[in-house]
Amino acid sequence: MKMYQLPLKKWILSGLLCLLTSMALAKESADAQVFIGVVDYAQDSQASQYGVQYLTAERWTPFDFRPVIGLMRTRYASHYVFAGLTRESKFSTKDTGFLLSVDFAPGLYLHGGNEDVNLGFWLQFRSGVNLVYEFADHTRIGLGYHHLSNASLAEENPGTETLTITYSVRL
Repeated sequence: MKMYQLPLKKWILSGLLCLLTSMALAKESADAQVFIGVVDYAQDSQASQYGVQYLTAERWTPFDFRPVIGLMRTRYASHYVFAGLTRESKFSTKDTGFLLSVDFAPGLYLHGGNEDVNLGFWLQFRSGVNLVYEFADHTRIGLGYHHLSNASLAEENPGTETLTITYSVRL
C-alpha cells in the first residue's frame, strides 16, 4: 500500500491557512514573540540561541491554555520547531504588571553539528517557565527558562537548558 506524501510547500501553506483562519476568528488578540539567549547555560560549553513564537488568541479549556508555535535556532545551526500550549497567570488585575507563564511543547529537532550538544533524537519536549512584565501598550518583556529533552525515547538523552530574554507584541 503506497502512502501519499504531501509536498513540504503544501504542508507549510496549509499550516499558514489554518493559522490565518484562527487569527481571523479570534475574539482576543494574539502575541508575536522574539527571544534570544543561551543554550546549555549551566555547562562549560555554551551557545547562543534565538527564535520566534506565535501565541494564538484562542484559549482552550477552563484553564485558559493558549496554543503556541515557534522556531528556535542555535549559533551552530541546530533547529527546533515546536507546537504546544502555554498558560499565563497575572499577579494583578491591572492591564500592566507581572505575569508568570508555563508552557509545554513537543517538537522536531535537527542537530546542526559542530559544538552543539546532540540531543539524541528527532523528537524533543520543551517545558519551561517565563516571568514577564506587560506594559500599558501590551508589549511584554520577560525572562524564560526551558528544558529540552527526548524523555528517554532514545538511548542517548542528554537534555539541555536554555535561558532567554523575550520581547512580545500584541497583534
